[in-house]
Amino acid sequence: ADKTFSGFVGVEEFDELIDMAAEAPRKFGFAPQASEMFMSDEERKKARAELFITIDQTRRGKVSFEEFLLWAVEHIKSKVLKGATPWKAGIGRLSLIQTNSAEDFVKFLKEATSSESSPAYTDLYFHLLRTFTDADTTRSGVIDAAGFDGLIDIAAEAPRKYGFAPSAASMFKTDVERKASRAALFSAIDDNNSGTIS
Repeated sequence: ADKTFSGFVGVEEFDELIDMAAEAPRKFGFAPQASEMFMSDEERKKARAELFITIDQTRRGKVSFEEFLLWAVEHIKSKVLKGATPWKAGIGRLSLIQTNSAEDFVKFLKEATSSESSPAYTDLYFHLLRTFTDADTTRSGVIDAAGFDGLIDIAAEAPRKYGFAPSAASMFKTDVERKASRAALFSAIDDNNSGTIS
């Protein structure tokens, strides 16, 4: 929804953000369609503008990801406590990759890597962003060599499911060997030698 990559969304983008965030629960029947909640586009926009105001606690006319996250977590918590079954992700953690076979997975990756304007590229981008976030346990936006070791395993969940990547246990005889190999790869990616990558 943040098309300008400013870190904020205005009230109009917020309307779109709500629909984007609702895609997963709607897919599994845990949230109604906007058309089922509102009689018109005007009613929907008015209701979401009012919600926007409650989240925009600084009254600056825009909402940051942190503000949205705080609201979303509480909103989800309230739904789950009422008895909703938590959404089961697809491949990997919080994955947007919804393939059902090895052939579908290959097709998805070909589409994702053929054009940055393709929907598959967008799904792959956010899938990888989420794997990075899972590895970034300090939520600092960067990971060190130890975090990178975990990132490799998280990112490998999807290809391993379809037999396109070996398990770490089959690649390395010991944890020490695995960590040394991944530390070397980390160093190659950390081209400014800062000790972290983003």
